[in-house]
Amino acid sequence: MEVLQWRTHLNPVLAAATILILIAWMIILFKRQRASRSLKQTVLLLFPKVLIVLLLILAYFDPVRSVIQKPKRDKKIMVLVDSSSSMDCRDEPGASRADRASKLSESLTGQLRSYVDFETLRFDMDVHDADDSEQSAGQVRGTNLAKSLVTIAGKADDSNYLAAILLTDGGDELLSDPRLPRVPLHVASLGTSPDTWNDLSITEVDAPAIVEAGGKLEVSADILARFASKEFETQVPMVRVRLEEKQQDKWQARGSEFVRFDNPKTRARFSLQAPSEPGTKQYRINVENMPGELSGLNNIREFDLEVREDTLHVLFFAQELGWDFSMIRKELARDPSVQLTALFRVSEQRFVVQGSRQKGDEQLEAGFPKSKGVLDLFKCVIVGSFSARQWHQDQLNALLDYVRDGGAVVFLGGENSFGQGGYAGTPIEPLFPWRINNAQSAFQVGRFSVDVPAAALGNSIIAETARIIAQVESASVESVNIEGPLKSGAVTLLDASVAGRSVPLISMQRFGQGQTMAIATNTLWKWRQVSDELKDAHGHFWRQTVKNMTGWEEGQRFIAVKWDQEQYNPGQSAVATIRIAGRQDAGQLNLTAETKVDGKLTPVSVEPVLGRENTFTAEMEFAKSAQYRFELQAMLGEQVLESYQKTIAVGTKLNEGANLEVDHAFLSSLASQGGGMYFPETEFESLIGTLRSQILSRVVSMEIPLIQDKCIYILIFVAILVLEWIIRRRMNLL
Repeated sequence: MEVLQWRTHLNPVLAAATILILIAWMIILFKRQRASRSLKQTVLLLFPKVLIVLLLILAYFDPVRSVIQKPKRDKKIMVLVDSSSSMDCRDEPGASRADRASKLSESLTGQLRSYVDFETLRFDMDVHDADDSEQSAGQVRGTNLAKSLVTIAGKADDSNYLAAILLTDGGDELLSDPRLPRVPLHVASLGTSPDTWNDLSITEVDAPAIVEAGGKLEVSADILARFASKEFETQVPMVRVRLEEKQQDKWQARGSEFVRFDNPKTRARFSLQAPSEPGTKQYRINVENMPGELSGLNNIREFDLEVREDTLHVLFFAQELGWDFSMIRKELARDPSVQLTALFRVSEQRFVVQGSRQKGDEQLEAGFPKSKGVLDLFKCVIVGSFSARQWHQDQLNALLDYVRDGGAVVFLGGENSFGQGGYAGTPIEPLFPWRINNAQSAFQVGRFSVDVPAAALGNSIIAETARIIAQVESASVESVNIEGPLKSGAVTLLDASVAGRSVPLISMQRFGQGQTMAIATNTLWKWRQVSDELKDAHGHFWRQTVKNMTGWEEGQRFIAVKWDQEQYNPGQSAVATIRIAGRQDAGQLNLTAETKVDGKLTPVSVEPVLGRENTFTAEMEFAKSAQYRFELQAMLGEQVLESYQKTIAVGTKLNEGANLEVDHAFLSSLASQGGGMYFPETEFESLIGTLRSQILSRVVSMEIPLIQDKCIYILIFVAILVLEWIIRRRMNLL
């Protein structure tokens, strides 16, 4: 496209005066020539001069020819349309989300097709061509936004694509650190306000991730009712809620109850016995679908339950829950095989129980158990820092019997621990690994460096912590309980340097058939705030302590495996960091691993980590949603040191349509991370305008002055002079 523009450099008044002078000059010249020549001769003689004057006026106004070239169609725009089952939701009268997404896509391509080409794809659990045949209407099409983004990220690069457009209702799960295309990713959401819905939905399911085989299983679900119309509200006085278990590809009811909606949100509770067979079991909460309801997708919430033959239950008992408990709870929570129950006093006769609950622990609500039978529910007991005066005699005796018969106890340090707490002469004095004296014990505050005694380096509880401490500049604690010498048979795992001498900081001993440990500080938790290395040391110490002291084996007595994520989706890779406790001869240690899915075994490479002794990594890919069985075996020479097995459920945590509400904050963040912009469907025209501006920014515009364009101006000027010469020659005026 070409446009002629004028860029005069003269003042308008001066330009007009100049033109008038030239016209006046031409008139005077015409009268002078006409006085001596005929009209024809006068016109012929003045014609070249008129042309010259016009050329001069043209030069004064400096005309410019603007040439606008259309952008090259060398890049496309990718449109990715959500086709999962949640898009079938008719949250707007007469149109589903899928219908509206299709219209938006057609509007986008219709308005911008003259500028750029489009490639339209659809996605659910994977990315498909737009013209692929749709799945049957009765089949639920899930959403795997993470995998779909990974797919287009490998395709939509800046050499072939201008931008990517995502039309979606957001899926059911938030994504952390998604892989995004290298072109701007614009996101448009489909979904109306929930205030306009008639709908029942499950908002949350509270169920343990791990349960002991044959044990008590408590499951609860929060159910939210939305009543946009009075008619729907009168139809839903009460609703049946079922707990179902998947057996042989069929859902079998395990519990049922009716709930009323006196308030918009209500809760359904189920209590049942866990399966006796270990393994990963599939359950779901199913809310009865009512006539006139928006969708039945969010009436179902599926969840997995790992059934184990044994679960490590830990009891934490203190007079108040401080930072030490908070940090211990965070570390133990990272291991799903450990279930922590907290018991603390809020008044003289009132106690609060938090965390994991199990059948038979109701007596904890009255305080620390006075009988060994209740304590036997736990494999390990952690006792905080408080005075011995706050114990009852029968509670102390119960704790003593518990350890004697095979239990494990960890005593935490502090101002009211050991001798400072008046424990000398009490029934549990034999449980402390050092001799205590109420008069000679002391509690000091300062900064005390720590180190691992050489004799403890082979202990699996402290081995990994020792390795980390050796790599940091200085590990220290800010308080120390000074107690008497170690008892016979007790060992020290960690020393503190106090006034130039080594003082036992962490010690343990055997008592009867059980074990006890004492930690002579209340600031070990501060390691988490110093550095990532000491944070790992703190976590590894506590996880290994509760497992090794109880003799509890779940493939991690010698083998410690840390996974880079708690849950994996199809298309993702998993990395397991494997550490072998103790001082093993590297030449004798051999690790083999494999995954098993649908009966097919796939070897997994286990590679050593450079610079880290007895540390390895294993990486595997999960191509589809399935139950993957990971098996690891550590061999020391020809002897099996230990085996480790883990079942990994690969797939989205939430079933399709569990969250029909559009998460505008998440989608806006996703667009921002992708270098694009976010638009609700009501603002889709703004997205089209943004793309149009982006496309037109690639338009190439050139300005060519006419007096310089290919010397045409000069050639015309010369041609006029030649014409005048010819006229004068023929009129014999030369």
